[in-house]
Amino acid sequence: MPEFTSEAPPYRIALPHKGVLAPKARELLLAAGYRCGTPSERLQCRDPGNNTEFLYLRARDIPPLVAEGLIDAAITGRDFVAESERDLVELLALGFGRASVHYAVPAGEDSDLHVLHGRRVATALPALTRRDLAGRGIDARVVSMTGAVENAVHVGIADAIADVVDSGRTLAAHGLKIIGPPLIRSEAVLIARPDRASRSATVELTRQLAALVYTTAA
Repeated sequence: MPEFTSEAPPYRIALPHKGVLAPKARELLLAAGYRCGTPSERLQCRDPGNNTEFLYLRARDIPPLVAEGLIDAAITGRDFVAESERDLVELLALGFGRASVHYAVPAGEDSDLHVLHGRRVATALPALTRRDLAGRGIDARVVSMTGAVENAVHVGIADAIADVVDSGRTLAAHGLKIIGPPLIRSEAVLIARPDRASRSATVELTRQLAALVYTTAA
């Protein structure tokens, strides 16, 4: 079990409050010896034995807060880390919450990525999408959305989307198909700021979680 001195300020760890990453993130910390019980209405949980404070936040809100130094380490999705465009260190890939971000267009469209030229692409990951399009030399207009991205084409907001895809069934149900390679392959990751990655508490946290992740993978 990780050890921290009681005199030091609490070590702050952020976990996703809800969504597909939340249950397994909490289970992993519990298995590592932390007491991160059900979050209170204030979305906080204290573990006095490890001098640790847990904050339960939206997964996409976590990377900027880590980058600002308000949180010492956190679990979130790799796609949200990329979207944040912050200087963060991926300490460990955790092996759950795997999904890819893909472009999708109406099923009758051409499957070449250049079909996106001059078109509107709706996404909840606008920064990531703009970088990817620019890197591919595709001039498209990115339309930022916060939810129900798969509906954007049907309602006329966009001509295509860039969205997280798991099984692909949701896309098919909306008459869409994947085109091109993924923008990013995402999964749950442990992150920290570069200047906090080498702290003893962060190193110990990473070691504890790595032992569990690699044992499960084996």
